[in-house]
Amino acid sequence: MKDYISLSRTHYNKIANKFDKSLDGLFSFPFKKTIVEELNLTPSEVVLDVGCANGKLLSMLSEKNPKFIGAGIDLSDEMIKMAESRYPEFSFVQGNAEHLPFDSGTFDQIICSASFHHFPHPEEFLKEAYRVLKPGGKLLIAEIHIPSLVLPFYNFYIDKFNKEGDVKVYRPKEIRQLMNEAGFKVNPKTKLKLQIQLNWGKKR
Repeated sequence: MKDYISLSRTHYNKIANKFDKSLDGLFSFPFKKTIVEELNLTPSEVVLDVGCANGKLLSMLSEKNPKFIGAGIDLSDEMIKMAESRYPEFSFVQGNAEHLPFDSGTFDQIICSASFHHFPHPEEFLKEAYRVLKPGGKLLIAEIHIPSLVLPFYNFYIDKFNKEGDVKVYRPKEIRQLMNEAGFKVNPKTKLKLQIQLNWGKKR
């Protein structure tokens, strides 16, 4: 079995200093933009960006929603160094999304942009997200959407040939089911925007 954690960390460490202009950065930008369009924050809200890369999404959110409290976590220590130097107004930590190093009930909102398909055990991430959210807190996952007819071939490709830590791309109903099993009250209508699917869940 692939060591997805090591593959992801190694890949993103290599491209950290040029992430925004890399293929990964350009691909992920529409996901960030969509989250910014969907999310409205109050100044007192505490937000965690899981798979934060170089911290750009939190910065984009702050342009629309000033004065919220932001934190980010990423596997790549080089990405975290970039985020800390570029956006010192936020807090960043290197770590694993499946073992979030935060106290229970810390965050009002958790966002996860184009990272869910990197998690070897997504159910563990969702349990952790549920734990660190405050009662009534929300989780927003922006993830790749691939038409059902093409999806098996895409997942076969990443299983056999991908070396960047990709694990699996999920259908919207699969993500909703995983969120439900973790305890979230899930918006039954997943929004699809071109290659992006948005999945909302609220802590019960």
